[in-house]
Amino acid sequence: MNIRHRRHCFVLLSEKTCRIVVAGLILLPAAVAAAPHLEAPFAIHDFGWRDATETVTNRFVLRNTGDADLHLTAIKTSCGCTRAEPATRVIAPGAETVLEVHLALRGLQGQQRKSVSVLSDDPATPNLTLWMQGEARAAVCLEPPAFSFGRILPAEPPAAATVRLGGHLTATRMTKAVSDNPAFPVSLGTDGRSLLLGPPALTLPGAHRATVTVTLSCADRGTLSLPVYAWLDDLLRVHPEILAYRANQPAEAPVSRIVIVRRGAAPRFHVTAVRLEGVRGEASFQTRPDGTVHVRVPPIPTGTITPDAALVIVTDLSERPEWRVPIRIQN
Repeated sequence: MNIRHRRHCFVLLSEKTCRIVVAGLILLPAAVAAAPHLEAPFAIHDFGWRDATETVTNRFVLRNTGDADLHLTAIKTSCGCTRAEPATRVIAPGAETVLEVHLALRGLQGQQRKSVSVLSDDPATPNLTLWMQGEARAAVCLEPPAFSFGRILPAEPPAAATVRLGGHLTATRMTKAVSDNPAFPVSLGTDGRSLLLGPPALTLPGAHRATVTVTLSCADRGTLSLPVYAWLDDLLRVHPEILAYRANQPAEAPVSRIVIVRRGAAPRFHVTAVRLEGVRGEASFQTRPDGTVHVRVPPIPTGTITPDAALVIVTDLSERPEWRVPIRIQN
């Protein structure tokens, strides 16, 4: 074999050798770093239904199926009614611990679903969520727990309303119901499980309320309270009802204010004039296409406001032609 041939063979041999070496490098397995892995065999605890005075407890199992120590860095609950603390914060590979969760149902009603977040150094699942779910039932309760008649027009009294006695003690009955406001009549249904709220007999415009106290047939159960609300519309609705100005308002700060007048119990109305009393300035008004009236009050320096200052709105309502919006200094 001549030199050229030898060189050629050497080159060929070198190429084959390189190919073999490279192939060997590709086939070598990559080294995998050890890591923890957090698992919970049962991540949801459904407790069915329980009395709303109880505290539900469940012991969740937390398992490390990885090949390095698992560190629990934090336990977070979705509400203050839930407490959770693990038996240990470090779980060895193949080991497990218990996370005891307490859910206080007091004050809760109906379906509940509360979460517990387990934060750890598991690279795959740094935040594992556990769930406590079920229904909190009161032994006895009023359904609904409060009632509102809403806005009432004097010419259109609302219909009577019925409130039911609920809870899992179905043999319990209501024996007495008393309203602390005579304008809100109340009576018991013949079945002892219903409360009848009559239409409120209101005379003064504005917000009204009553508390109905219900006595039960169970001697070991206290009374139940039912708040009842209603709002009697005035002939007109004026907002704001008072124009308040800050006492320490800078001299250059006064700005115009807008008072809006809307229809209330009156089927229709017209504003015929506006004026200011007890302060300097001229007010003006504009009736909008939707029937509301916007009254513009000019800038008022607080030093010029007298104790009887007011915006007077004059209307065509015979029952009440003038409406006063007091102007006050607010400390």
